[in-house]
Parts: sequence; C-alpha cells; structure tokens
Amino acid sequence: MIRVNLKEAEEHLGTLIEEAAAGQEVVITGTGGSVVRLVPVPKGEQAESVPTKTIGHAMDHFMGTWTAEQEDELLKAVEIFEQVDESFWL
Repeated sequence: MIRVNLKEAEEHLGTLIEEAAAGQEVVITGTGGSVVRLVPVPKGEQAESVPTKTIGHAMDHFMGTWTAEQEDELLKAVEIFEQVDESFWL
C-alpha cells in the first residue's frame, strides 16, 4: 500500500494514478484525519467516465475555493513582490 499526505500527492499525482491503475492501493491522507483512496475505474464503466478535462470540486474540502473578487484581492496584495528593488543588488 502507498500512503501519502495531500501535499506529496499533489506533487506526484500522475505517478500515484498510474500505480492505482496498475492495482496498487493508494491512500491519501489530509488534515484532520481525512483519508481518500485512489481506485481504478472498472473497464466497463470507463466509457461512462467524466471527460478528463473536467476537474470538478472533489478536493475543495482540502484546498478551499475562492471567488474572482478574492483572486483579484490576492493579486493586488502580492503585486509589490513582482517589483525588483535594485538597491539590494551587490
């Protein structure tokens, strides 16, 4: 069994999916003790699957969501970090 935390799973999701598809049990742990398991979709159900371009909101509980207004607020707040202060250069 492969057991990883959410941060590690985000970094290696493609590999973990391949492992699960090959029959390996993959468990992802989140904060607060929440746990999910990656399982392959049975062959007969694969045609009925959601298109691969659709991501959905299944992980929102772990990562959160934000509105367009919140995104704008964040981008404005970090805007100053995009500027280079050349006085710090040697």
